[in-house]
Amino acid sequence: MKFRYVVICWIVLICAGLIPVFRRSERSVRDMVYYNSQVEKIAEGGSAPEGCVVINVTDSDYASRLNGYYRSGALVMDIVNDGVVTGKAVWNDVDDEVAAVEHGMTVRMIVVWAAFAAAGTALLIFVYVKYIRPFRKLGKFAGEVARGNLDFPLAKGRGDFFGGFTESFDIMREELKSARAKEAEMQKAKQEMLAELSHDIRTPLATISATCEVLEVKHPSPDVTSKTEVIRAKAATIDSLISNMMSASLEEVSELKVAPSDNSSLMIGDMIDNLKTSGNIRETGSVPECLLYYDALRMEQVIDNIIGNSLKYAKTDVTVEYSKNDKGIIIKISDEGPGVPEEELSLLTQKFYRGTGSSGLPGSGLGLYLADYFMRKMEGEIDFHNGRDGGFVAEVFVRKA
Repeated sequence: MKFRYVVICWIVLICAGLIPVFRRSERSVRDMVYYNSQVEKIAEGGSAPEGCVVINVTDSDYASRLNGYYRSGALVMDIVNDGVVTGKAVWNDVDDEVAAVEHGMTVRMIVVWAAFAAAGTALLIFVYVKYIRPFRKLGKFAGEVARGNLDFPLAKGRGDFFGGFTESFDIMREELKSARAKEAEMQKAKQEMLAELSHDIRTPLATISATCEVLEVKHPSPDVTSKTEVIRAKAATIDSLISNMMSASLEEVSELKVAPSDNSSLMIGDMIDNLKTSGNIRETGSVPECLLYYDALRMEQVIDNIIGNSLKYAKTDVTVEYSKNDKGIIIKISDEGPGVPEEELSLLTQKFYRGTGSSGLPGSGLGLYLADYFMRKMEGEIDFHNGRDGGFVAEVFVRKA
């Protein structure tokens, strides 16, 4: 139904209600033949009919009563006997006429208001069916899509005012559904690729470990044994990282797992000893012996990233100092390089950020970001600053168990 048809129907209903208002009342025309015949009967001595009042000229209040009837608009007719007016016959039908008119007007007003009500109801129904109901369907559809239900269809009604919007929204739903399916396929392909890479990386790791065992058998010297132990330890670390990466990928975990527990502080000293073959690393004192709360694998990554950065960028000796307080121990790692510009210190823990001194050197900008992330997960802290005499300093706080 078109809107103009509704308007036309509304006008027709109103006009139908107004027609009786302009119709002339039939009761307003008096039947004079009837009244003349009644006056003749009264003049011949007959009794006055119902509704008729006879006023004789001999009555003392003749004039006043007659004037009152004239003012009210009553019908006044002469009673003539032998050519002489002996009185007046009065029909005071004005009150009845007024009552009839009022009744007619009331009926007509009811008809008019009924026409208005019917037209208004029809208009409201039209607006609801044409505009409100389709809009509510759009709202329900948007809610389903927001909740991730991309299989909820959006039917397009015949003559729907929001037809264009409805079709566009349904196309959007189909596109989102298609994009989600493609994303799932890409995620599956990524997991399969990671599984293949894991297998390819673990194969040479196994070869490295086997080669270390052969070297220890053929060259059983302390120097060779110490070096092969470091190689095997690093190979084991790489294998653990690959296993962790695969676990996170297959379980669709959005962040790397950190599982801190109670561990000996002496393990941290062993982690630093394993790095001494990579460069000149000096320890001031030894690790205070106590139980600390950390994840051994993640702590090794933290120390490797910090010391590895100093050896790669500063290219100087690295000094490791230990201190202890009531809450835990602090591992202070410093180099003798130029340090980091003050304005960059707060940016070092941002993902993929690389400082101005890293130009031309390999790296991804994730090392210090991961170190800070792991320490926070282990309820510890890490702080970066420049030393008083120059050089970059990292202070790692590990809390007691």
